[in-house]
Amino acid sequence: MNDIPLYLTGNVVTDVSLRFSKNGDAVASFRLAVGTRRFDKTTQQWVESGTHFLDVSCWRALAANVVESITKGMPVLVIGRVRTREVQRPCGDSSHVVRYFDVEATSVGPDLARGTAKFQRVKRDSVIRSEQRAIEEAMNAAGPAA
Repeated sequence: MNDIPLYLTGNVVTDVSLRFSKNGDAVASFRLAVGTRRFDKTTQQWVESGTHFLDVSCWRALAANVVESITKGMPVLVIGRVRTREVQRPCGDSSHVVRYFDVEATSVGPDLARGTAKFQRVKRDSVIRSEQRAIEEAMNAAGPAA
């Protein structure tokens, strides 16, 4: 199956929520408002063509970083893929299927066209443990402190 890649620019309109999957994976979610604008040459003005609201989910390390970095109202760039889900909804004596389109993000960041940011690289736990082992080995090789 081929994914449908998305490149979105918009504003975060909800607080970022964090939950954990059954497997223990972190999942961060937020709602993104994406407005479309075009320049109308006849009126020489920008025209709003409506706003689309999309649910965005981020998994694992990206989820942890999004929770620490992204807040409601922030302009962001989201790169991801479309995911669909169907939900059976009751309707009177019968029911109908509602299809939702969501975005599974692979990257999220602030929109630097509208502000500034300071980037801080996060070290993975495995890297920290490896560095600690190297320090301990170096201390043991040096012998007891005088």
